[in-house]
Amino acid sequence: MDSKIKAFFQEHLKGDYKIWLIVFILNAFGLVIQFSAKAKLTMDGPLEPLSSFVKTLAILGISFYLMSYFSKSNYSRVAKFSDLALILSWGLVLIALLFGPKIGGANRWVNLGPISFMPSDMVKLCLITSLAKDFSSKQADPESYNYVMFIRMLFKIGISCFLIMLSNFSTSVLIFFTSCILMYFGRVPAKQIVLIVVAVATLAIGVVTLGIGQRAQTVKTRIENYAQRIGKNETKASSSKNENYQITLSLFAISTGAIHPKGPGKSQQRFILSQAESDFVYAIIIEEYGIVGGLAIPILFLIFMYRGAKAIQYSNKPFGGLLSAGLTFSIVFQAFINMLVAVDAGPVTGQPMPMISAGGTSLIFTAISIGLILAVSKDKDPEPVQTALA
Repeated sequence: MDSKIKAFFQEHLKGDYKIWLIVFILNAFGLVIQFSAKAKLTMDGPLEPLSSFVKTLAILGISFYLMSYFSKSNYSRVAKFSDLALILSWGLVLIALLFGPKIGGANRWVNLGPISFMPSDMVKLCLITSLAKDFSSKQADPESYNYVMFIRMLFKIGISCFLIMLSNFSTSVLIFFTSCILMYFGRVPAKQIVLIVVAVATLAIGVVTLGIGQRAQTVKTRIENYAQRIGKNETKASSSKNENYQITLSLFAISTGAIHPKGPGKSQQRFILSQAESDFVYAIIIEEYGIVGGLAIPILFLIFMYRGAKAIQYSNKPFGGLLSAGLTFSIVFQAFINMLVAVDAGPVTGQPMPMISAGGTSLIFTAISIGLILAVSKDKDPEPVQTALA
């Protein structure tokens, strides 16, 4: 059975067929859970949540087309444009900050006519690609990480994190954490990694302490709320808009559905839990599908991480291995941040779960990233043919 599935994917799709299977499963499940979580939108119009479902389906179709396109492409070509694309993404973040619509207390979106997107997702993809290109050129001689290379890394990581943390602090942290992992795999000297960590951490503390940007006060409040919940082991449900109240609802959904799941489309907390289809989608998953669904999702992401990170071992190009590892860890880290927030294991961040949560921009850039991972997976040497004499 496994060989037939593998043969089908090898014929119609390019790249690691197990990654394709995981992506199909996660996206299909995401479509189902979003339709359920968005049921509360029925009050907004007679066509809801059907119209939202159709829109999501259309975006999903576009994302799979992009995934297939990039999986068949020569991923090495993206290295040539990575630095230029990174600078362009910085410019788009600035445009969003200065001229973008204010949504959720921050200017994160760029409107291009009928299309709007969040450039922070583009920065994440471009930075990983650019760093992978830089590090790949040093693998033959790791001692060549000199002062110029250090300044180059610090500039790219520092500018990317600073611009994004002004309006989206959690995404900035995610990008920085991924950059650190990529530096480790790229065999950057430990001293340089420590200096970059100290420099960017100091920058982040300064931004929050001095109240620079649009989200500094929100970051302070969320950290204080989380420390209060952990310290007192309680949540204050003072109002429906209080984030502690949202955590209470999330934990209630998990506790009532973990052992006795309510079943698909029967969540009760989706009607009152803010961002049930995105930030707190994991709570809805457990409420409807129980501990089985709650364990299946992280296991699938861990398998995805294993398949994507393996490229660093078998890829015949250093750039391919580093690119696949960086993109894979970025996707998986974001997924686990979403899950940890839902179970109150970290401050509220607003990070969607890739392939599961609602969000067109996230879905599109995640699809491009997975397409590149699949393209790298084609580097894997074919299995040796077993002969009758073997």
